[in-house]
Amino acid sequence: MKDIIGELNKYPEGYWDFKGKIKTGIHNIGKYPATMVPDMQYELLNIIVKQIKDNNIKLLDPFCGSGTTLVIAQDLGIDSIGIDINPYATLLSYVKTNVYDREKMLSAIDKIENNLNQEQNFKEHYFYNIEKWFRKDIIQSLSKIRLCIIAEEDVSVRKFFWICLSETIFKFSNDRTSTFKLHILPEEKINLIQDDCIEFFIGKVKENASLLNYEEKNRVKIIYGDCCEVMQHKLNKKFKIICTSPPYGDNSTTVTYGQASILSLKWIDNKDLSCEPSILETYSTIDKISIGGEKRKVCNTKDIQLLNEYLNEISVDKRGKVINFFEDYYVVLKSMESCLAKDGYLIMTVGNRSVDAIMQPLDNITIEIADKLGLQMVSKFNRNILYKKTPLTLSPAKNEKVVKSISEETILIFTK
Repeated sequence: MKDIIGELNKYPEGYWDFKGKIKTGIHNIGKYPATMVPDMQYELLNIIVKQIKDNNIKLLDPFCGSGTTLVIAQDLGIDSIGIDINPYATLLSYVKTNVYDREKMLSAIDKIENNLNQEQNFKEHYFYNIEKWFRKDIIQSLSKIRLCIIAEEDVSVRKFFWICLSETIFKFSNDRTSTFKLHILPEEKINLIQDDCIEFFIGKVKENASLLNYEEKNRVKIIYGDCCEVMQHKLNKKFKIICTSPPYGDNSTTVTYGQASILSLKWIDNKDLSCEPSILETYSTIDKISIGGEKRKVCNTKDIQLLNEYLNEISVDKRGKVINFFEDYYVVLKSMESCLAKDGYLIMTVGNRSVDAIMQPLDNITIEIADKLGLQMVSKFNRNILYKKTPLTLSPAKNEKVVKSISEETILIFTK
């Protein structure tokens, strides 16, 4: 542990911001909110891995999101498991960590390009409110792409094509896309959208295919589901490293991962998703079933002093969602502790959001909960979020103060 502290102390202030670094390679595939910084994850995990005297390190990411940490684990020669409750996240993580056959992929690309360039009759795809989010001609073009993807026999290739379709949907939908929540574009902007869907899709397929894994790498297992349920009932393993970035609050009021993914998920054939079809019926279901999305009674957190102090600072009507989040968050931390091997390391990236214009100390509450669970803190340091989609201030609700968005993250390292 002292070696890790000493190693981390060598880095100058601002190093972990990774200013000037942009996503490259396979990290550029797909669209997903609030992704991890690959360079930071690589540097941090590399430090930890060098201190673990074990030739068979296994890593767990219970909130794997777009799969950044899982890709880095592969680069470091570590087998890993990723879990997420968002079916788009697990699909994207699968594509980014799967090993593909180059010849098979090139053949599939030729085939789908030929099919898309042919005139053919096809049935238009439909879901509730589709014409709100897509113009009629765009629906026709996307429907043609969708049916050509379904015709592909290889499931791993199909999953790759779905991700390329999701990027096409992101570009050609009527969604504003400047925030993670769904907001319709003004009509004049919708009318300006050029129907280049098929050309864009083919270009994106070829571009993304050049970034895929074609050589053997360490194994990655992707599991769709509630991470607590998976960790408690399906993972009979202990991990030397658990590395993750959990939500910083309930999804509906922080980052709406589900809403940001739902338009793509509505187009993907359910046989290539891991979830029940009912999960996709409404635009908000994924966020509601995520951490903090359900109403909870105070049970696990009644003795968490910092949380209780914070709850007393915010208005009564704001406390409910905070309680819901931390009740679930406590169970998440407890589940991670049970999956962590003795002398293993838990690495968490967290952010302190604001509720009622008062900063919620997620970092220090996490430290207090971890201490109660018997985890020892190794290090705590901050990094500035230099490239983010949300503005520095968020629009306040009526009669409320202007709220600052999260501009800094805290990295917490614990050992067992």
